[in-house]
Amino acid sequence: MLSSMTDIRKRVTVFQNGKRVGGKAISLPKKWSEFLKIVSKKLNIPASRIYNEDGGEIDEIESIVAKEILYASCGEHFIHLPKDFVYHQPTSIPNPYLVGPPPPPNILNFPFHTGGGPYGTNPLLSSDVVPSTSSSTNSTTTTTTTTSSTNSNTVANNLLMTSTSPLIGNTNGGVNTMIPLIGGNGCITGLSSCGTIINNNEWISLNVGGRIFSTTRSTIIRDKDSMLAKMFSESWDSAKDINGAYLIDRSPDYFTPILNYLRCGTIVIDESLNVEGVYQEARFFNITGMLDKLASLVERKSRSTDVFTRKDVISILLTSSSNSSLRCQGLNLAGVDLSKLDLRNINFKMTNFKETNLSKCNLDNALLQEADLSGANLTGASLRGSNLTGANLEDCILKGANFEDRGGQRATLENVNFKNASLEEANFSGANLRVCNFKSANLENCNFRGADLAGANLEDCNLRGANLHKANLIGVNLKGANFDIRTVSSR
Repeated sequence: MLSSMTDIRKRVTVFQNGKRVGGKAISLPKKWSEFLKIVSKKLNIPASRIYNEDGGEIDEIESIVAKEILYASCGEHFIHLPKDFVYHQPTSIPNPYLVGPPPPPNILNFPFHTGGGPYGTNPLLSSDVVPSTSSSTNSTTTTTTTTSSTNSNTVANNLLMTSTSPLIGNTNGGVNTMIPLIGGNGCITGLSSCGTIINNNEWISLNVGGRIFSTTRSTIIRDKDSMLAKMFSESWDSAKDINGAYLIDRSPDYFTPILNYLRCGTIVIDESLNVEGVYQEARFFNITGMLDKLASLVERKSRSTDVFTRKDVISILLTSSSNSSLRCQGLNLAGVDLSKLDLRNINFKMTNFKETNLSKCNLDNALLQEADLSGANLTGASLRGSNLTGANLEDCILKGANFEDRGGQRATLENVNFKNASLEEANFSGANLRVCNFKSANLENCNFRGADLAGANLEDCNLRGANLHKANLIGVNLKGANFDIRTVSSR
């Protein structure tokens, strides 16, 4: 019972900006981003801004009151509708003056009013048309007439004003004052998704992979450096289908977010779409404003794909003995904080540890063959007896890491890539480091006593204070290596 009451209190009703019909009841999620996604899906618009009934913008879940009426926009400002605003269905009389495709759906919801009303003049009507109204007892029939004028357009405007065009208006003293959404020149006008008044001549159709999109020329050329802007320039000869729609041989699913971005400047991608596909589409059309944001989304998604968390790893450890040999081969642990964990004896072969925090971990006898540890932090980690053959440790941090051979626990690091790694004071005593690449690595004060460095590349390394006593240096490349008196005396 209490749970049911809680759910009711969390519901709100959301309308599209400028509308009083078609609202959706929505239960509030915990996160604002989730709320915007739900609103976008329910209202079928790329919602990016939310307003209350007074036009105040809301940008956090906590600010929303239960059962509140909200309005969602795709980036445009709040459209204020008067309290007495009404919508009137068109009559059934055909209008021979109307030519071309119908206006967009949201054209019915913009608050235009007559010149004589309290809400200002109607910018869509020519100056010689002053609409007036009369009301009859039949509520389903309304006749709109125009004041006589010496202008020759008066008769045409009379016909236009009694057309099947959508009518909007307000009630003023009990009398309906209505106007059609037509310009004085007889052209249907519409609204862009961001509230801009557009002439019918601006509307174009695109055939993208067999799906038809309706938009405006100004929307398509909004990014001046894009391929779309060039396609609709005067010098570009764009192919059309039999219905006059411009042909574009691309995926319509991935084109949808591109068009929505050009309309409202906001990137909204359906959960069913692959972000990488949208990114490649933006690159193809050279939509510069989208590229950096989409590249970041792609990188974030690639990192999150099948990534284990610290909690996941701890759960695995708690269900096994520290002496048992766990198989965690090929896992994606990139960027995870695993610091101070006991990871002894675990098989991490070919595991992704890129930029993972492994500082002060116990990795004794761990199998890390061909693992990717590039950029990882292994400061103070214990790796006695571990096997890192063929592993990639480029740019990693191994300050004070311990590979020391005690009682036969010899660490195997043959053919490991330590390029540009930071290895200050690391202990490699007795370790197998044959054919390792230490190019440009910092090996200051490292302990290589008794280590096997045969064939290793120590080019441009910092070896100041390093202990190379009894180390096998046969075939070592020391070109450009930096020594000091301490290094030489300890050899």
